[in-house]
Amino acid sequence: MQAYNRRTVLAALGSCGLLAVTPRPAAQTAWPSKPITLIVPFAAGVSPDVVARLLADKMGQALGQPIIVDNRAGASGIIGAEVAAKAPADGYTLFLPVESILGVLPHIYAKLRYDPFRDFVPVTQVAYGPFYLVTAPDQPFTTLAAMLERAKAQPDFLTYGSLGVGSGAHMRMVMLSSMTGVSLLHVPYKSSPLPDVMSRNIAMAFEPATTAIPLVRSGKLRALAVTSATRQAALPDVPAVAEIVPNFDNDGWMALVAPAGTPPAVIDRLNAEAVKALKAPEVRSRIADLGLQAVGSTAGQCSALIKSEFDKWGKIARQYQIRAD
Repeated sequence: MQAYNRRTVLAALGSCGLLAVTPRPAAQTAWPSKPITLIVPFAAGVSPDVVARLLADKMGQALGQPIIVDNRAGASGIIGAEVAAKAPADGYTLFLPVESILGVLPHIYAKLRYDPFRDFVPVTQVAYGPFYLVTAPDQPFTTLAAMLERAKAQPDFLTYGSLGVGSGAHMRMVMLSSMTGVSLLHVPYKSSPLPDVMSRNIAMAFEPATTAIPLVRSGKLRALAVTSATRQAALPDVPAVAEIVPNFDNDGWMALVAPAGTPPAVIDRLNAEAVKALKAPEVRSRIADLGLQAVGSTAGQCSALIKSEFDKWGKIARQYQIRAD
């Protein structure tokens, strides 16, 4: 009887296809296979947070995984932006910035640890909405025209508040001042300037629609004008700034982005589900209640918006040498 050693047996098995010599690669896990984090760079309860939670709920249902809102407030949104920029580009981290974070702050802070183009890839524009120029009801000027007339007569006499250099309220007042030739005194705050507006410690402030509308309706504030191109249904008697200052059109906006390098297929799926969520009647209605308009753009349209806003605010920041460092 012929004897066979181990090498001979293995060779025979291999030639018969009975011995696998090349291991098969492990199957890739379908995305998403675990919860997704949505970073919001503001505190709970403000409009970006409310919108983020609406999106998270609707998109999470469609994706089959929960989307957890992570509030990283502070430093005008810089803290949240830097956390999001350093997150793995695996589709499990999203970010909801407003226009100042991607369009303004990179121009006025020299040491930011994020770049709006290098570190993020757009998913969709989520919503937009105006700011209202508000004052105390008993201020002597009751219209935008009257305020501008007084500001021209008394340069740097009228004060306005904002959440700091580079904030949406600050930059809109800089734009208004530049287009009208008035000089106003900026008073930066770490929290809302509205209590001091109501008590007349400062003269006015630009305030997002979400917080301005209920205070105007209750009589605690007077709205002089709105930054959108036309009057808004929420407060139809309030004129647009453009009625006094031609071509002034300056809505705020928020977007959904992901860390740069996130797979294109994941971005496509995120865009599809975000757009579906923003078209849902209950979501659109709730966003409208905040004084905002739901959008749901393509990723390319969102990218073009960010670039356009970056260029616009950069020009203003350079012209007026606005720096925060």
